[in-house]
Amino acid sequence: MSFKLKELLDEKGYIRGPFGSALRRNELLDEGIPVYEQQNAIYNNREFRYFINNEKYEEMKRFTVRENDLIISCSGTVGRVSVIRKDDPIGIISQALLILRPNTEKVLTDFLFYFFTSRIGYNSIISRSGGSVQANISKRAVIENIDIDVPPLPEQKSIVNILSALDKKIEVNNQINKTLENLAQEIFKQWFVEFDFPNEDGEPYKSSGGEMVESELGLIPKGWEVGKLEDIATIVMGQSPKGTSYNEEGEGEVFYQGRTDFSSRFPVRRLFTTEPKRMANEGDVLMSVRAPVGDLNVANERCCIGRGLSAISSSTDLSSYILYVIHKLRERLNVYNGEGTVFGSINQRDLKSLKVISSNDNRAEMAFDELIQPIDRMIRNNEDEIRRLINLRDRLLPKLMSGEIRVHLDEEGDVS
Repeated sequence: MSFKLKELLDEKGYIRGPFGSALRRNELLDEGIPVYEQQNAIYNNREFRYFINNEKYEEMKRFTVRENDLIISCSGTVGRVSVIRKDDPIGIISQALLILRPNTEKVLTDFLFYFFTSRIGYNSIISRSGGSVQANISKRAVIENIDIDVPPLPEQKSIVNILSALDKKIEVNNQINKTLENLAQEIFKQWFVEFDFPNEDGEPYKSSGGEMVESELGLIPKGWEVGKLEDIATIVMGQSPKGTSYNEEGEGEVFYQGRTDFSSRFPVRRLFTTEPKRMANEGDVLMSVRAPVGDLNVANERCCIGRGLSAISSSTDLSSYILYVIHKLRERLNVYNGEGTVFGSINQRDLKSLKVISSNDNRAEMAFDELIQPIDRMIRNNEDEIRRLINLRDRLLPKLMSGEIRVHLDEEGDVS
């Protein structure tokens, strides 16, 4: 049965975030009641930058999130959706978010979530300016009148169970990869920060008495030197093609517009361009060069990169080593993301000039690369499976949402 969205929401179930003047920067604190921002919808995380006190909360409590609410990003990366779960903290939304509060006697929250993550649902909630990929949240009158085909609740539940099973497997792979990456970063820290790489006898260099000498970056092993990133890596800065060349139909080269296309370690978004400019090769480290500077990813295929990105590759074919060098450099890139910075950026000259420490014979770097490459292959294999699962989910999702594929239930309401 087809419904207008407003028929599926609670009374006052459409809540746009407060105007900026209602929540000023000087009222935001380092602790207290959290403020949900667009990043919480975009990345589905619950990491909070800002908080308010109880007095301000009482003034703003009409913007409080509740269990089963959908929060939707309204600026920057528009149309990303996250569900407020039972364990999520009580807090208010910022002006960059929209709350949709479903009437769960008519529609399951997760069914509505999957609708808005489908292409039809996503396109229905945003408007696009002609000839551009710039998206904007549609007006309330448009959103509330979105048509949604909603089957009976038992069938909704079965559809949600099918799609969520795929999402759970995707999340398991993401968690495995996170653990593997943390392991690799810990090894890098031990070898190239604490300088306990294996010496010629296989013992940790610094801990076993290896000679250290002064440098502009502090004590480093004798025979090592301080250089620049450009000494060990090739850097390509992104440049966006014409907006008229973008498409989602698979025509041309895969195109990553910026850091908002990052979903896990490897990009999975499928925007294409028929007029590619700056290219990255498979295995290149992709790094955002506009605020926030320093977000990382790895190109899983040859692709075109937009203005907000750079592609960094090893000059000596030590791709795993370069990835973790860049991981470490991120600590120094925070200076480009100063408090309150919106349009912080790093240029190619400054990126090339970042100071790095390296050995004069590359033995430690080569040993690290050889050790870590199997871990990177495991991560890549997991990501390949993630992409296959995402493709399967994304093919099933619109068919299940539209009723093209129907879930048949037995008399007890289970999938038959």
